Amino acid sequence: MGWLIFLMAAVMVPLVAVAVDAVAGVRARDKSYQFGVLENADFEILVPIYGSVKYLENIEYLSRYGSKVLLCTTAGETTQFYDELYAITARHGFRLFVARFGRGGNANKRATSGTVRDRLIRDALPLVRATYVVPVDADTTTTLPLERLVGELHRRGYDLASVRLVPQNTDSILARLQGFEYRMAMQLRFLAPWMVSGACHVARTKVLTDVMNRHSLFFQGNDVEAGLIARLRGYRIGHIPFEVPTVVPSSFRAWYRQRLAWAGGEFRLFIVNFRYVVRHPLLWIYGGLVTIAMFPLRWLEFEGFDKVGLVVALALYVGLVMFLHWQHRSALLLLMPLYMLFSSMLMTPLGVAWYFWMAWKDRNLGIIKPNRDYTPPAPLAEPEPPYAWVRNYI
Repeated sequence: MGWLIFLMAAVMVPLVAVAVDAVAGVRARDKSYQFGVLENADFEILVPIYGSVKYLENIEYLSRYGSKVLLCTTAGETTQFYDELYAITARHGFRLFVARFGRGGNANKRATSGTVRDRLIRDALPLVRATYVVPVDADTTTTLPLERLVGELHRRGYDLASVRLVPQNTDSILARLQGFEYRMAMQLRFLAPWMVSGACHVARTKVLTDVMNRHSLFFQGNDVEAGLIARLRGYRIGHIPFEVPTVVPSSFRAWYRQRLAWAGGEFRLFIVNFRYVVRHPLLWIYGGLVTIAMFPLRWLEFEGFDKVGLVVALALYVGLVMFLHWQHRSALLLLMPLYMLFSSMLMTPLGVAWYFWMAWKDRNLGIIKPNRDYTPPAPLAEPEPPYAWVRNYI
């Protein structure tokens, strides 16, 4: 048995991992998209904001959309928070949704777990009056006007679509490595368009309402869960490479905090909910089988076995990343295999522990149930603070 374990650890595991990456990467590498000229203004924008108004960083960007913007917050904020938020809505003509529930947590820290964000989106959706809806984060902007994005969704006949996140900062080697990582991940959306981003996506209002009423509300992986539920319920999902600028972590500390939470979300999706993700074999083989289930075999390469597997994997990955990123080639690409190895060896096991911590903290295992149902409470006929479901400050 010793030679068999050695063969799997030293040769088969890296070959399988690289092969899966190669198949997906090569299939997605030359995918292209032709935008139409159709624009559609029949949409509204949902923006969750809570904890502190300072997190609402895209006010200037949102101001062009006026009453199409529905700011969504909780009933548990401070008087100062409401005063500041009401002033913003009055100045820019935004609408305001205040949920019936409060929240916990530190207002000075950005959330990496919890159910607040998705509960706000879910409960605010009945107030959307337009045919289409675009949920965006409080720091999200777009390169092109949202009318183009909604126009593409309509033109293509999609019910829900993912978009393309484009890292903007190159102020550190770590940020530049993430630029390569994001570029390939976004290209893979052509093969798995249901892997939407919470920072921005677009959908038919009725469809997203149906999806969010069945959502587990688990924060990490919440965006992909929405796309997965939509897929399981038979909706038409596509990828629109509509560029959405984003800022990636420049420091190791910020990167570590983000990736730890992401790794917990990946464990939830690929292992806890494997019965749904397994319907997408290529993705599950890589994320569930190679990355997580075969993790112990990778450590065998560092625990007394010959380092053949490590050398094989690194050599193959160097060739693969150079091929996939040839148009954007850089000497930094030589670091990508080491970057990916570090993520795989350290963040994967920590992510498992982090998932259980998040599940215990929020009393929520994040189990996907596409047929669950939830009916949000009806809006108040006459809004009364602090439960003013919709207010107009024009």
